[in-house]
Amino acid sequence: MERPSQVTIVVILIWLGFALTVAGAIAVILVGTGIAASDQAAVAEQLKNLDLPQEWATTIGPIVIVTGALFFVVAIIEAIFAIAIGRGSNIARILLTILIAIRLAGGLVFILTSWGASSFTFGIFLDMGLGIIVLFLLFNHASNQFFTDRVARA
Repeated sequence: MERPSQVTIVVILIWLGFALTVAGAIAVILVGTGIAASDQAAVAEQLKNLDLPQEWATTIGPIVIVTGALFFVVAIIEAIFAIAIGRGSNIARILLTILIAIRLAGGLVFILTSWGASSFTFGIFLDMGLGIIVLFLLFNHASNQFFTDRVARA
């Protein structure tokens, strides 16, 4: 069976997420490198302004760099999902559904616990909306046939 356009849209969305994650990882690593190369007294002062422990001044740069490296791991996982779903893997579809459900629950908890703090609310609503759209695209009639036909042939 030929891959339905709905599944192709999901694969494109996953690849876009991959690209954004890689860009974010690079940015985070650059920021961490900048923090690590900065004057420790200036970093301690900024931490003090943010009401964070000043003792973090020597470790915050490397921690941010490691966080950026972890974003690369997430990007690799996204690429694996894009490839597997594009090939019709029902297991990848189920795992992606579980991950989207966890993200939706986390977004809902964030919205309920930080209502009124508008700094990230738009992004959370956007992420949740895209997650719901992906679920609809993955579980419509044509997509179900595509994934179940792949399982039946295997």
